[in-house]
Amino acid sequence: MKKSILLSALSLFLPLTSCSDVNKFHIEIVQLGTHTSLDEINAAITKTLTDAGYSTGNYEIHQSNAEFQMDTANQIMSIIKERAKLVIPIATPIAQAASQFLKEETPIVFAAVSDPVEAGLVENLDAPEGNITGTSDAIQVDKILSMAKEIDPELDQLGFIYNPSESNSVSNLAKVEKYCADNSITLEKRTISAAAEMREIAEAISSRVDAIFVSDDNTVASAMSALSDVTKKNKIPCYVGADSMVKDGGMMTLGINYTVLGNETGKMTIEVIKGKKISELPVKVFDQGLNLYINSDYVDEIGITIPESVTEDQEVIYL
Repeated sequence: MKKSILLSALSLFLPLTSCSDVNKFHIEIVQLGTHTSLDEINAAITKTLTDAGYSTGNYEIHQSNAEFQMDTANQIMSIIKERAKLVIPIATPIAQAASQFLKEETPIVFAAVSDPVEAGLVENLDAPEGNITGTSDAIQVDKILSMAKEIDPELDQLGFIYNPSESNSVSNLAKVEKYCADNSITLEKRTISAAAEMREIAEAISSRVDAIFVSDDNTVASAMSALSDVTKKNKIPCYVGADSMVKDGGMMTLGINYTVLGNETGKMTIEVIKGKKISELPVKVFDQGLNLYINSDYVDEIGITIPESVTEDQEVIYL
């Protein structure tokens, strides 16, 4: 029964290829799940391709969403394998699934992979080997935590919540552990496997720490409302890894604009469609031109003051 339900769900967003579609250039956008960051990236990619004429005539854009189920992601890859001329996976786990199923015969341009090398997608960011490249939203862990320490010089207990099945989160955890070790901060780690677990986990850790940091973990991002409710109630800062996570309730981050990342992913896709070799398209790492995103309502609610030294040299966007 479970398999039948899964296949029925897949059929809703994976139309069958007819004989008349055989000669079309099928662009497959596959999204890990539904939350603000991934939705923004998808919208920007789709708009960039559509504005350039790659959604009509001989070109078709297909959308699929695994809703955070890797079994579904693998099913999607199996189904699109025969028709896909190019695949755009959004988020690390989907990029890994695409690489496993499709890389040998289908160009892949991934979006928002924090650490493509750690994820096993490429070995050389500047000259990607194989058939895969894309954009990286490398989280600036040291800069964000240094900012947190500047806001609260007495911060000595930090909480970190992550899904250990997401390699991007494991990679960021290593950076958090190093920063805490170098700065005499005690780290309290908690793992999460589903968004529904967030409130209980957040309640358990919030009373033990001075602040919580979460990176670009997709499971956490889909539960930001619950995390924000708990951290605000406990009057502690919640630092996050993405601007969209600030929109969804986090206190602040130093990071990139995901619409810009999506636009760049779309532009790279167009270059591949026009015939440019993947190896000639370096992975675009977004680690410069960062903005400081602040949830002013959150700051006011927990009653903290952000020093001018934190904001004076930054482009500040209040959400």
